[in-house]
Amino acid sequence: MEIKQLEYFVAASEKGSFNKAAECLYTSQPNVSKVISSLENELGRELFERKSKGIQLTPFGETIKEYAQNILKNVLLINENISVTPGEKLAVSTFPSSLLARFLIEFYEETERKYKIEHLQGTAEEITDNVMKGLSEIGIVFIAQNQLAPFRHILTHKKLGFFPLDTKELCIYAGRNNPLYERESVSFSELSGLKFISGVRDYFSMEHHLETVSLGIIKRETLNNVICTNSESVFINALVNTDICGMGITFLADRYKDYGVKTLTISDCEPFLAVGFVSRENHDFSRPCEEFIEKLRQKL
Repeated sequence: MEIKQLEYFVAASEKGSFNKAAECLYTSQPNVSKVISSLENELGRELFERKSKGIQLTPFGETIKEYAQNILKNVLLINENISVTPGEKLAVSTFPSSLLARFLIEFYEETERKYKIEHLQGTAEEITDNVMKGLSEIGIVFIAQNQLAPFRHILTHKKLGFFPLDTKELCIYAGRNNPLYERESVSFSELSGLKFISGVRDYFSMEHHLETVSLGIIKRETLNNVICTNSESVFINALVNTDICGMGITFLADRYKDYGVKTLTISDCEPFLAVGFVSRENHDFSRPCEEFIEKLRQKL
């Protein structure tokens, strides 16, 4: 039995729906259903009655829910006592990004190599979980403006807060083999005719909100995503060696110049992605974390 199974079970029981639980957990409905089914298989009994209008706890599920909530409360108490050693280590989680990785290396050099660095990469769910569990002191995320309210609501469940530093626009990355390479900008209406490499999708990904930002000009499902990967190396190699485009935000984008990759602005795109960090509520930051946040603020 894993803590993740109990977290998914409690979330589903509180929301009364696998789909709503998935939104809280930054994952998909089938994944929630799969995790809970595996827990039921381990316990040998059903926790929920599946009905057309949703789910309902069985009497056995009601009993297990109380135990599960107590376990999760105790896990949270343990995590609250985990702290980064002040003055020695920066522990941070981010989305997969060579640009952010290079920024971390620059931070290491600019601070005269006096801090140890622990860096984890993952989805929005994994980043916030890392911070909640004390594996990372902060997590760097990019969140669409119209999703800030639900994102903050979800974070309260984990006793975390989101602190925005700036707001940025979408951009397009194009290598020398791309017909757009000589261009300075592209419009939303042109995106459906391009080939893209995309990252692993989750509810808070940029693509998920593309239709809203473009005012309906382009829909997420019309994008021709020919490669989907969570590997930054595959992402860069596709841009450098093919005519495939990438989508990103105008933050540290000039770092791709070293690979011969050009950044194109989207002419009709307004700033909509909040760049900021997630941390535990009322957390006293370590000195390396304070310095890192300030340098990130300056870069933005």
